[in-house]
Order: sequence, then structure tokens, then C-alpha cells
Amino acid sequence: MRNQKSRILKVLVVIACLTALILTSKTITSPFRIKMIDLLSSSLKGADSFLNSFRRIMPFAALREENRLLRARIDLLNRKIEELKIVSSDNDRLKELLNFRKTIPFTTIPAQVIGRDPSNWSNSIIIDKGLSGGIKQNKAVLSTKGLVGRVLEVGRYSSKILLITDPNSKVGVMIQRNRQGGILVGRPDSRCRMIYIALDSDVMPGDRVITAGFGTIFPKDIIVGEVVRVDKEPGRLYKSALIKTAEDLSKLEEVMCIR
Repeated sequence: MRNQKSRILKVLVVIACLTALILTSKTITSPFRIKMIDLLSSSLKGADSFLNSFRRIMPFAALREENRLLRARIDLLNRKIEELKIVSSDNDRLKELLNFRKTIPFTTIPAQVIGRDPSNWSNSIIIDKGLSGGIKQNKAVLSTKGLVGRVLEVGRYSSKILLITDPNSKVGVMIQRNRQGGILVGRPDSRCRMIYIALDSDVMPGDRVITAGFGTIFPKDIIVGEVVRVDKEPGRLYKSALIKTAEDLSKLEEVMCIR
């Protein structure tokens, strides 16, 4: 292919040289010169078309390289934009955490979620604070939206938090609207249920559930979630309710441990 292009180029060069010679020569008679020009006219037209195409193609290599550099720059800028979005989201979340700490009536220790217990993946988390950070066992753990759980185990630099969705978790709660009490228990499907609701209670979907403040672990009036469905099980002397937690516990990144 390359040899063919080389031959074509040589032929075009020869034609161009002959044409120039004929046009500029003073020894060649005018009629002969005209005949030669007529014979070479189609070749000249092809050569001119080839040269015009060649001129159009010549800048393409430079344009391709410029486009490659521009695309690389665009990719870099897009990556920086995404990184800035993440930083901005983190800053907003930390500001919300700081502002929330100022509104609650007890001292808290902020901590970052660094993992989940492999043996209990959905219902417990690991945080980056322990005894050295002031974390104490059996203290409530919150998020900016509501109750998360309690400190179950404390190490020197990390702690394990039992979430309220764990079947081993039990929290004294009440309906905020009518102050009807009950017990919040976790379920194997990572949800919660409020049990021991009086049969004559008018609890209904949408009611907010808060901590009742029984015992020393969970302070009073912390938001837990809201009622999704009310059930009356046959043979039971009480109602129960499915509760949607205020916080999506599967997406926790930062928490606050009550001191």
C-alpha cells in the first residue's frame, strides 16, 4: 500500500514537472503546447484534487492530538468535581453533627463508623473511639436523626455498638402523641417492633416513637422512629407495631456516644 502511494506521488511529480516545462518553455511551439496541456488536463485535475485533499488532511494529526489532550483535561476536571462533591457532602454532614450536638442536653463524643462486626453484619457496628476517647459501656449512641443503639463492648481505641435493630436490643419507648408506653425490640430482618402496647391505645401509622427514659442507658425523649403498621395478634393481651427507624442504620458514617 505504501509503495503504491509512493508510485502515485512520483507520477504526479513528473506530470507537474512536464506541465511546468511546457507552460514556461519558449522553444516549444504554441500549438504543440496547447495539445500537451489538453492531454494532461485530466491528470492535472486529479493532481489538484489530490493536493487539496492532502492539504485538508494535513492538520488532522495535530487536531487529533489536541483533542486527546482536551479529553484528558476534561476527565481530570470531572474527577476533581466529583472529589469536591464528596468533600462538600462530608463537610455538610459534619456541620449537621456539630449543630445537633449543641441542641441536645447531654454531652456526646463524636465517632466515625469504621466497620461492622462480621459475625453480626447488619445489627452492629464498630467505631473508631474507645476507652482512650472517653467511650463507656452501656451508653446510648445517637445520630443526628435519632437513636442508633448502645455501646456493647469497649476496647482501648475502638468500640462495638449494638444497634436497636438487633434481636438482643430492648429499649423502653413511648408514642409521642399519647404517651403510650411499650418496649422496642429488634428483629432478625433488621427492623424494629414496639410491643406491649395497650389494647385500648389509639396508636396509628405515622405516630412518632421516642425513648421513655427508663433505666440509665437511654435518656428520655430521643427520637427512635415512627409507626408503620399496627397489629393485634390473636391471643395476645396487647398490640404491637412495626417501627421504621428515624435513621437508616445501614448507611451510618458518624455517630455520637453519650458520655
